Amino acid sequence: MKIIDGHVFLGKTIYMEQSPECLIAKMDRLGVDISVVVAPPPGPFYQDANNFVLEAVQKHPKRLAALYRANPHLKGEADRVRAALTEQGFAGLQLDPTNNGYGVSSPIVNSLISLAGEQGMPVYIHSGDSIFCPPEYVADLAARFEAVNFVTTMSARAPRAAKALNNLFLMSHPFPVLEFQRGHAEEFDLDRLIFASGSPIGSLEVEMKAVELAGLESFTREKILGENLQRIMNI
Repeated sequence: MKIIDGHVFLGKTIYMEQSPECLIAKMDRLGVDISVVVAPPPGPFYQDANNFVLEAVQKHPKRLAALYRANPHLKGEADRVRAALTEQGFAGLQLDPTNNGYGVSSPIVNSLISLAGEQGMPVYIHSGDSIFCPPEYVADLAARFEAVNFVTTMSARAPRAAKALNNLFLMSHPFPVLEFQRGHAEEFDLDRLIFASGSPIGSLEVEMKAVELAGLESFTREKILGENLQRIMNI
């Protein structure tokens, strides 16, 4: 079984710091084969941070895959996204409406999402209780772009918002251990749940332990820990 951490921050900001070497050492220690890495917030400019992530992936192509963090407010961003997804080796797109100050339902995101869809790559969207990007708005976006696979943050409202949309996947962080133990996970399609630690803002150690404590059947655990993401991302 290939274990994939579906969302990891790489680089240095006021919030955190994580180098490729430290990340891979942690992966080796905990048995993670691949991490999907992305530049951390805050923005609004991410060119240097995206370059840092790309260089790490080029150095460790069998261990890391990269998301391109985009800010649709920036002039020329569509051209940069196109180059990132078609020429530079990024494996998906990251949007963060809350940190960059736009509504996820704004028309400014449409061209970027379309570019990812043309390449068959997923679009990650940071959501939550923010007025900029509640999970229900991500669900509306997924309903409009039926050919694009979306990945968004786990929250109290996210499973209900995503329930009827086969192209909307949820990251497990924070992994809903008690939901599994109490049987509530039956309300959501576990073929669309992706293991993600959010390291180092989140803890890979804690999230791996949460998987262990959830008491999942082996075939369900294998889906969540890697197979589900492999269906929508070429890694």
